[in-house]
Amino acid sequence: MKQFNEDFRTKLYETIEDIENNSFIEIVVIIKAQSDKYKDIPLLAGIIFSFLLYTFFMFSPLEFGVYSIYAFTILSFFAVFGLFASVPFLHALLIKKSRKVKAVEIAARATFQKGGIRFTNNRIGTLIYLSEFEKQIYILPDRGAKTSVPEEEWENINENFNAVFKSNNIADELVVQLEKCKDIFSKYIPPVENDINELPDDLDVNL
Repeated sequence: MKQFNEDFRTKLYETIEDIENNSFIEIVVIIKAQSDKYKDIPLLAGIIFSFLLYTFFMFSPLEFGVYSIYAFTILSFFAVFGLFASVPFLHALLIKKSRKVKAVEIAARATFQKGGIRFTNNRIGTLIYLSEFEKQIYILPDRGAKTSVPEEEWENINENFNAVFKSNNIADELVVQLEKCKDIFSKYIPPVENDINELPDDLDVNL
């Protein structure tokens, strides 16, 4: 998460402040390295590889001793298990996209609840949850924000934010897409007098 440095966070909070000064919405952006540990993946990888190796031993024209077959099969399981456990990037080889999408949604909804984003007085809290490993952004507006902005606008916002991962600089593109929301929120959720910032911009939630 090197792109999400202190300079980025400064720009991010300034952008959020600008949006909230020009509308009644409450924005929270939370960035996570990944949304699930996928603990079953190293186990699955180890089982698959050791099974393939055992199959090779059984049907190979070469002769192998019984103890060699046993030892190499067991060792291959632990070697592959350890490799996948220590290098999360390899998880992507065995995880379906649908599972990643679901993991991000679950984590975002849990964050929305645990972070108290649902407790704004007018239900206008909106979470923008980015999960780097899954390359997914999940936007979760509370009821007040959801009903104030037309559905097609939310669809466009979601589409634009998920295009962030096509950029060479995810952090800068995230801020760009956030800036584009300013006029939309200002139009449909205009500012009110004596508006109080109910949610901290630097909110962090550990699940």
